Amino acid sequence: MAFFFFLFSFFFFQWVSLIVVCLLFMPLPISSAHSLLNPEELGQIPVKFLELAQKKELFAWIVGIRRKIHENPELGFEEFETSKLIRAELNMGISYQYPVAETGVVGFLGSGSAPFVAIRADMDALPIQENEEWEHKSKFPDARLWV
Repeated sequence: MAFFFFLFSFFFFQWVSLIVVCLLFMPLPISSAHSLLNPEELGQIPVKFLELAQKKELFAWIVGIRRKIHENPELGFEEFETSKLIRAELNMGISYQYPVAETGVVGFLGSGSAPFVAIRADMDALPIQENEEWEHKSKFPDARLWV
């Protein structure tokens, strides 16, 4: 009897796992006619952020932030100044949680209701020496701390 229970359990969990995986990868409609976001939810996104996203200066702004981070590297769990820079930029009206895992920042946009989109980025440096010479090369040879 125990063998049949084991066999049933094995096949049951195998099928349940297969169904869960299929549901996780099930395609969702993305056309505007079938959109999962309604205008009310879209209106929850901070207006200031949407206005900024439509300006040509956005590219230069993002590149500037990236270059500042690259020029002033900090190793993992030591990114206090990098985190401070990111929080200063998020203070434009985007709520965030800090600290996350010591120096991490999690920003929040939207209504908080499903569907969700997550974007993840690393902000720590690697302890390497750049061989290329360019304008925005790290200002610190040992990739340790901002001065």
